[in-house]
Amino acid sequence: MGNKGSKTEEALKLLKGAYEIRTPEDSRTYYKDFSKHYDETFVKQLAYIYPKRVAEEFFAHFGGRYGTICDIGCGTGLVGQELRYLNANVVIDGVDISQEMIAVAQKKNIYINFYELDLTKPILGVPTDYAALISSGTFTHGHLGPEILVSLLSLCRDNALLTVGVNESHYRDKGFEKALNEMQDASRIKMIKVSKQTIYSSQNATDLEGNSTALICTFTKDGISNKIQE
Repeated sequence: MGNKGSKTEEALKLLKGAYEIRTPEDSRTYYKDFSKHYDETFVKQLAYIYPKRVAEEFFAHFGGRYGTICDIGCGTGLVGQELRYLNANVVIDGVDISQEMIAVAQKKNIYINFYELDLTKPILGVPTDYAALISSGTFTHGHLGPEILVSLLSLCRDNALLTVGVNESHYRDKGFEKALNEMQDASRIKMIKVSKQTIYSSQNATDLEGNSTALICTFTKDGISNKIQE
């Protein structure tokens, strides 16, 4: 019992450390060590269901689209696993800043191509005709802000589907709603839905206060107009 408690404490400590990241270099350094026990310590101990919820929301709107899906901030491949579980035929590429996290994802044989990128810089050497983008756990404290959403549109074909999970307090603090509305007003995107979901199913995650929920934002690049729901 004590061992389980210590593992949970370690998982919470790891998560708090991730929230304290300030620069892309911090991310590389932090995830170099985190990658070794991310799935075992963090995912299992906190019952991290966020990737599953994002994947489910994604497929609720994917429809008859065909083509490759790009997983932004793929990490150890958790979203890819959920996508494959829901549809064994999907083709997925992964993008992440951490070479070590990518190395873990590679072993799962889910993704076709990987791109090690710092998304705060110009995006080079990546396809620009993705049918869809998905992201879970990357738009959060110490990581990516709403300004990156505009850059990601350059990776998509017209009418591509984008489902992006955003930590709820980060969503409020960084003005994601305002950014999404501005993108829609500029005819860059069409919002489909904003859905509030729980990130963890473990009771231990109640210690995270305002960081236990996310807003999953789904929209299309110049796609069909739908009403935002919350």
